[in-house]
Amino acid sequence: MRKRKNKRQRRKQIYLLIGLLLGLVLALSVYHTHRTRTVNNSYPVDETVTLSSTAKIYNSLSSMKETDTEFNREATYKVNRYYLTGKSQNEVYARIVDNGRNYFVRSTELNLIMTNAINKYIAQADYPHATINRQISSRFTKQQYRTATGKPRGVIIHDTGNENSTINSEVSYMEKNYAATRVFVHTFIDAQQILNIADPKYMAEGAGPNANPYFIQFEMPHEYTATAFANQIANAAYYTAYNLKQNNLPVIKGNKDGGGTVWTHAMISSYFGGTDHQDPISYWSTSAKKLFDTSYTINDFIVLVQAYYNKM
Repeated sequence: MRKRKNKRQRRKQIYLLIGLLLGLVLALSVYHTHRTRTVNNSYPVDETVTLSSTAKIYNSLSSMKETDTEFNREATYKVNRYYLTGKSQNEVYARIVDNGRNYFVRSTELNLIMTNAINKYIAQADYPHATINRQISSRFTKQQYRTATGKPRGVIIHDTGNENSTINSEVSYMEKNYAATRVFVHTFIDAQQILNIADPKYMAEGAGPNANPYFIQFEMPHEYTATAFANQIANAAYYTAYNLKQNNLPVIKGNKDGGGTVWTHAMISSYFGGTDHQDPISYWSTSAKKLFDTSYTINDFIVLVQAYYNKM
């Protein structure tokens, strides 16, 4: 009897030991999962930033170990690359350089240094933006994006090219004439509002047959005061950043090879063909010169989009 009891006790001890070991393995696995980042996408930049007072700075993305190096929170640092991390690519980290060494910090802890006067104006106003107002029309055809994922791969920027028009007049014209023109965009953006009239889960028809199957598209009616123009640019940058973030896409200017996520209609004409429009180049440059005595290009817009993206 005593031998049987001893065997049962030893068996219980073995089971208990196995259970403890399994629990330890699970705990280590959970700890490792929370202390590492899987990098799914990255892209180079050339930006200057300051760090927030609460920023945590890491030696690497693989270990997520905080550095012992002291950082001057009032100094500026160069960012040379962003990383989209995690299974959903929804966490963004920046690689900063200090004394020739690379460190990593979450993008929400960065403050981009703006050099363009309009971007500075927006940054000083603490990056304002309107909320996205969805008034989806049933008039427009719903066609799936022709991408492997069925999702858009970027955003195209338009301006209406019409002086003194409004969002309401532009939307009314687009809806009434769609049967004849077969042209529409997803959203209109002015100084006060971001009006989404077509479901961005489906393609628009505003940039020609070679580009329509791949991009979210928005139009900008013209603005005529410095404040209104800057607010419109801010709303446009926010809307672009929002859609890139929603689709786990990086902030990359379109290029002649067809890559990139942020496009002007003019760039589509040059690199994709199927259209000859040159917007919003003239609208941006003319308004920026007249209202702010500066220039404004897609390169300036990309930096502003990244600033909004970093805050999301």
